[in-house]
Order: sequence, then structure tokens, then C-alpha cells
Amino acid sequence: MAIIVKMNNLFEKINEGILNERFRAFNINLDKNLPLIREFGGLQDIISHFNDKHVIIVGAGASLDKGIGLLRKYQHRDNLTIIAADMALLPLCYLGIIPKYVISCETTPVDYFSSINTNKMHLLAFSCMSNTNLRKWHGNISFYNWMIHNEFYDKLWEKAGSDLGFVATGSIVTTQAVSIVLGCNIQSLMILGNDMGFKGEYYVKETVNFKKYLFYFNRFNTLEKIEFDKSRTKREFEIRRGDRLYYTNNQFMAAKEWLEDLIKRITIPIYEANDLGCSPRAVRKVSLKTYLERFDKRSDRRK
Repeated sequence: MAIIVKMNNLFEKINEGILNERFRAFNINLDKNLPLIREFGGLQDIISHFNDKHVIIVGAGASLDKGIGLLRKYQHRDNLTIIAADMALLPLCYLGIIPKYVISCETTPVDYFSSINTNKMHLLAFSCMSNTNLRKWHGNISFYNWMIHNEFYDKLWEKAGSDLGFVATGSIVTTQAVSIVLGCNIQSLMILGNDMGFKGEYYVKETVNFKKYLFYFNRFNTLEKIEFDKSRTKREFEIRRGDRLYYTNNQFMAAKEWLEDLIKRITIPIYEANDLGCSPRAVRKVSLKTYLERFDKRSDRRK
């Protein structure tokens, strides 16, 4: 049975949920983050860094397992910039892939960074992200606010500083990365590991969450069963892509619709190598290998 989603209501419910759950945490985090915000500032100084670059945004979806190792070969190309979502950083570093940028809007303490040398990476940080997480980062930082305006949020942005820059959220961290780079003069965009849906596995292996599963692993409670049980609790919608059935939740569904609507209005070539991701009508579906082959050619023509 087809499910008709009223996206305005969906975004409204998500934002209301964020406010209800995080009202106090946002204020506490921001107060603690203010010294670092004053020290490092906002996005204005890095926008030009993306000019004429091919950008790969890496999420932590299960499909990231497919071909992720290819990034190691190409990561140091001058005309390629990799941005990793916070959850994707561990799996990338595990394979020796060091992204130039990492983006995080996580407002609760999640240990993404302490086991990684982040000195040579640059964090794109939501102004109200967890200060516990932020203190584990050892590298440059650029802060930003969310492009959401009401009485509550406007007070936060006034305190953080409206000059940091405002980023459309799209409800998940990878969409915030998309918002940032599409405001720059980039050559192309590849979105990787941003499934926004799932069948069995929810995240790629080696994430913080995956390592948590290992504490519950035994011969009766396999990793496959743990992941299946995890994904089952998040099944709020069904999506059919050809003969394949996927599941998703409110947050991913909102992000998917938001991205598809945005991409329709963008002339920059946008590619995807995700298991579900956006509709093929919205993006160019290619393998990561096909996308990266352009860097083996002398000419790096826009296409």
C-alpha cells in the first residue's frame, strides 16, 4: 500500500522532537562551546577551499562497505576533497583513509574521535554539538548554525554568533554537508554511504555503534541478529526500488525527500553510490569506481 508522506508535517515533527529532547542540552553545549567558537569562528574562511574541487561526502550507511578501499588510492588528489560524517570517520581511518573534513552535529556524548589522530583534519561543527565530543578533537574547526528560525533557535544563534553561517539541515548530518558544498563553486559531488534506508544492516562495520554491538555478541546472539533487531525497531516506512524492498524511518525519509527536492534545482553534476539513497530520477547512480576513474585521466573536464 502506498504511503503518502506530508513532508512539511514530517519536518515539523522532527524539529519539534529535537526541541523537546534537546532544549536544555543545546543551551548547555553552546555555553561550553563558546570559547572554541570565539577562537575558531565560522565557515566564511573555508568556503573558497572547495572551489573547483570534486567533493565526496561519506556517510556511514551499510553500503559504504562496497568499494570503500578505492578511496585510499585517490584521497590525496589535489582536486578531490573528502568530507566524512562523524559516524563514518572510524571505518575510513580503519582502512587508512584520512578525510580532509569531518562534519558533526551530534549533541550527545558519542566517542567518535578519541581513538583517532585528528590533527590534520578540519571539523565542520554544529554550534550546539556535544562539548564532550568537541574536546576530543585536535585540529581546526569551523562552526555553523542551523538554518532554522523561531524564538528558541534565534536566541541560540544570537549567542553563538550569526556570522558563523547558516546551514540547511535536511534532518541528518550528511545533508548538512551537502548544503555547505553546494554553496561553493565545486566541480561535482559524489554522495557515498548515505543510504537513508536499510534492509538488514543499519550502519557500515567499524562504526562506534558496531563496536557497541560486540559487547552483546555471543554464539546465540550473532552480529547479524543484533543488527537485524536494531533495524527492525526503526521500520516506519517501506520503499520499493524495482524488486527490492527497503525500510526507513521518519528522519531518513525526510532527508531523502529534502535531498531529491534540492538536487532537482542544482546544475552541478551530482552522483550517488548508495544502496537506496535518492531516486535515480534525482541523481546519477554510478559506482565509486566509475566516479573515481576521472582522476586517472589527464583532463578533469566537468561532466
